[in-house]
Amino acid sequence: MPTIALKTSHNDPELKQKQTWFSQQPGCNWLTDITKQNENLFPSLKITRKGVYLNDGGQNLHFHPSMTLLRIMNIYKGNSDRYLIATGLKSGDTLLDLTMGLGNDALVGAWAVGEQGKVIGVEYSPVICALVSDGLQSLASNHVPKSKNPDKNRAWETLSLAAARIKVTWSDHNSFLCRQPSASADVVFFDPMFRYTPRKSASIKPLYSWSNLQSLRIEVIHESCRVARRCVVLKERKGSSEFSRLGFDILSGGKYSQVDYGLIMV
Repeated sequence: MPTIALKTSHNDPELKQKQTWFSQQPGCNWLTDITKQNENLFPSLKITRKGVYLNDGGQNLHFHPSMTLLRIMNIYKGNSDRYLIATGLKSGDTLLDLTMGLGNDALVGAWAVGEQGKVIGVEYSPVICALVSDGLQSLASNHVPKSKNPDKNRAWETLSLAAARIKVTWSDHNSFLCRQPSASADVVFFDPMFRYTPRKSASIKPLYSWSNLQSLRIEVIHESCRVARRCVVLKERKGSSEFSRLGFDILSGGKYSQVDYGLIMV
């Protein structure tokens, strides 16, 4: 169980309420009684009026769906999105995102499945799970920036509605899958990309250090095929041997992209 120092930037009721909420999230030993002597001994989660920041090794990580915002804006402009092409998500679908990370693909998926659909995001790291859960709750509460750009405002509103459709679960994907009924989700999605993220990347290092870096097991893919009604999708680096090892057919497209998508129809 990781130990995380839990701090607030100001002594006001709203931040203290959020601190209490974090301290109740499972999987971490949350330290709220921090002294000057021990404040730098552990990774910290700092709750501020501008957001919540995870500091690990001098680098900050926080939930901010900026890249997802751009993707939604591009979709509204009529541009294609390779993730949506690969998953084939449509209104009313149920999506299992079993490597949720910061929730970027889960948000796009939640937009695609609409009000009648459902997205379950599974995250291995308890602290990332708590961080993203809080971020999605704030986003769903319409705590979004206002812009003079109407397209950007429309995208923020879309993400706010999508965030409310995502249920976040702390678990490893194998244990989670074994608890699910057969044919209970339309699409099962994996993006284990952080196994290959350079440790020197300042913006990603905290997420990398908390992620599950193990390769997907073939047994997990078999369980995914049992749970999926339509398909299992894998996002991996271009040229990865994981596609053939795990039995995925690589989808065409993304000539200049660093990633590919693999598909197993069930």
